[in-house]
Amino acid sequence: MKIIRAAAFLIALLSWMPLHAATPAPADTKAASPAPASPAPAHGPAEDLPAVEAPQFPQAQSKLDDWKQTLDQVEGALHSRTIDDATLNDLRDRAAATQTGARALISGVTPRLDAATARAAELAPNPKATTKQSSDVKLERAKLLADIAARQDLIQQAKLINVRAQQSLDTISDRRRTIFANSVLQRSVSLINPTFWVTVATAVPAATGHLIDLLSGWARLLISQPLRAVSGLVIAAIVVLGFFLSPGRNWWSRWTTRDPDVANPSPLRKAGSAAAIVLVNTALTGVALLVLYQALMALGVLPDDINPVVRAFFFVITFGVFFVRLTTAVLAPGRPTWRLIELEDDAADGMVPFSILMAVVAGFGAVLDATNLAISAPAELSVASQGVVAIAKALLFMGVLRVAAGNDADDEASPPPKRSAWHLLIPVGWVMTAAAILGPLSGYVAFGRFLSIEMVVIVTVLMSFVLLSQFAAALIGATFAFHGAIGRFLRQTAGLGSAAVRQIAAVLGGLVQLSLIGLAAFIVLTTWGVHSDDVVGSMSSAFFSFTVGNITISPSAILGAIVVLIIGIIATRALQRWLEERFLPETNLDTGVRSSIGTGAGYIGVILAALIALSYVGLNLQNVAIVAGALSVGIGFGLQSIINNFVSGLILLVERPIKVGDRIEVGTRMGVVKRINVRATEIAT
Repeated sequence: MKIIRAAAFLIALLSWMPLHAATPAPADTKAASPAPASPAPAHGPAEDLPAVEAPQFPQAQSKLDDWKQTLDQVEGALHSRTIDDATLNDLRDRAAATQTGARALISGVTPRLDAATARAAELAPNPKATTKQSSDVKLERAKLLADIAARQDLIQQAKLINVRAQQSLDTISDRRRTIFANSVLQRSVSLINPTFWVTVATAVPAATGHLIDLLSGWARLLISQPLRAVSGLVIAAIVVLGFFLSPGRNWWSRWTTRDPDVANPSPLRKAGSAAAIVLVNTALTGVALLVLYQALMALGVLPDDINPVVRAFFFVITFGVFFVRLTTAVLAPGRPTWRLIELEDDAADGMVPFSILMAVVAGFGAVLDATNLAISAPAELSVASQGVVAIAKALLFMGVLRVAAGNDADDEASPPPKRSAWHLLIPVGWVMTAAAILGPLSGYVAFGRFLSIEMVVIVTVLMSFVLLSQFAAALIGATFAFHGAIGRFLRQTAGLGSAAVRQIAAVLGGLVQLSLIGLAAFIVLTTWGVHSDDVVGSMSSAFFSFTVGNITISPSAILGAIVVLIIGIIATRALQRWLEERFLPETNLDTGVRSSIGTGAGYIGVILAALIALSYVGLNLQNVAIVAGALSVGIGFGLQSIINNFVSGLILLVERPIKVGDRIEVGTRMGVVKRINVRATEIAT
């Protein structure tokens, strides 16, 4: 394991240096140019090569021309001062498709360019040669040089398109952030202005009339086609009954039932029950409403003007059920042993009613926004409704924070109650709720609305993270346990020990937790104007290559080298086991020779695997010399004993003054040689 860790560290260290064949970096054409794709060796004045026609690549050139035209259109559209988010999304899709095509072209042309460059270098004339090259060799070299020049031209054009596309994507991201900032900080009329409410009162009768006309038209449509309307309700009812009458009802009922008399439920039982409560109730509501919505659409009894309102209504019902059930599952009111977070009983019991009110107010606000859009309500009415809803949600959050803070001890001398880490979020919550109230009152309704929505999103994400994190940890711990299904499979099939299985479970659990943290952060950032395609595009570009100064780093190449190293080590261990258990025992060699051969084969295999992995990332000899020089300095200062042990181990393996099975005496101790390694020898005393 020490050799494996040392080889992996060496690969990671050397990969950070300038590579001989690093993956091209999209952001820097100079740093991204692979070494083999550099200009081919030019023939000097003394080299007389025949003139050949440059090869043509009409398909590739046609793609390049189309991409250039697309980028010209995208860049021209981005110069417009007024542009909406839908147009930005379309422009981003076009620029991203162009960048993907340019990168694919570079990846497809580069290997052929490398091969042509290598062949041209082999055919280069030797200055010390006394005989001239034949005409066939000169002709072949001239063709190769022409092919190299043509392919280099394609790659340079593709790299330029790649850079232009990335610049367009960055510009689109900046425009999106600007639009988001302007929308959040948009100035409006203060809610404490009496004139504003007079204007709102004037607009209410007309808006109410439009709403009545909208609902009346839908009612007339339903009355004119009663069979279709009833059919939609029957279909939704059948779906709901299907959940309750399905064979799996007993299974999910068992998981959604939490017995308050159970004093110490297992982690998997506690987290699994909470997850089942959220999943079953949300799925039941969401699927039933989705079927009803699709049935109304298919039957033609849902007009286009009422469609957004109905869709928003169904969505807020589903989200409300999810939010309330999530709160109940995490806080477990009345069942402290099933609670997923450390919280006092009074606080947990008091938060659930606030969660129900929060779901109602948030849903009412979403439906009200959709209704205002459907009836084309005046801007003053929309601003008033959004401001009032934002203040109502902020007041409810204040109530939740007050309940969560709890009451201090009545006696000053009494020790303070035990607080969980969740209490650290209470001051932040008070700041956000105060800003959400002051924003609409001071004329920033959009800002207050944003903060109120953000608080709901953050609370939902945090509770979901707690639930998923504990469920994943409990599931991994149970399945990788000694008697777990995966743990037993790894021990019996892969031959791993219990410690190795626990290490795998720990690594897997850490990766899952990191993934959940990244997902939670991503969901929160989406409310701040960060789009998923921007994040995915940036992560993809950084994974394949990024540039630090003049150094191009390719995480994908490093990851591939580590995979190659692991495969090589596994193959080496399999070969070593075959030699020690199958082949060498059938020979006439003594035990010491067999041990030396097996140990030597293991070290040679690891070294070869490390060299292959280093060649995968394109390490050249110059970098090896640099690292060797650095290691020599370290050896000279403090690694003499390690090198002495290493050389001594090689001498013992080659000359075999002692061998496995020999009984030796060192001072007053005697022992039997069990194993001879390069750095140390094992002796049983």
